[in-house]
Amino acid sequence: MKIKIVAPIFGFENIDEVVFEEVDEFFVKISSGDVSFTMIDPSKLRMYSFDIPLYYKELLKIDKDKDIKVYNIIIISSDIQKSTVNFAAPIIVNKKEKLLVQIALDGVKYKEFGLNEPISEYLWNLQ
Repeated sequence: MKIKIVAPIFGFENIDEVVFEEVDEFFVKISSGDVSFTMIDPSKLRMYSFDIPLYYKELLKIDKDKDIKVYNIIIISSDIQKSTVNFAAPIIVNKKEKLLVQIALDGVKYKEFGLNEPISEYLWNLQ
């Protein structure tokens, strides 16, 4: 399914649309041309909750929280233990409206969510 990016993916501001593909119950992939990101459902790894600023709720046309799904970009290493997850800048998707944003969480308010956290700290949750 094609999804419109309404607030850019950091570092990839020129990408305004991606193909969204569910890989399995844990992973999804978004791609545009030769750029792709593998993302993981954070709820499969840890407790993960934050407030979405009103600006982004409006961009995503969110009526109810059930309309959205949250993902985190994962950098996959050939040794899965060395893979890392970006919990500090989640990707939020409204599948119903086919809209996507990436937001940067406030580092003071959400200091427990790191930018480059080793997935090895959470692998036991995937079993």
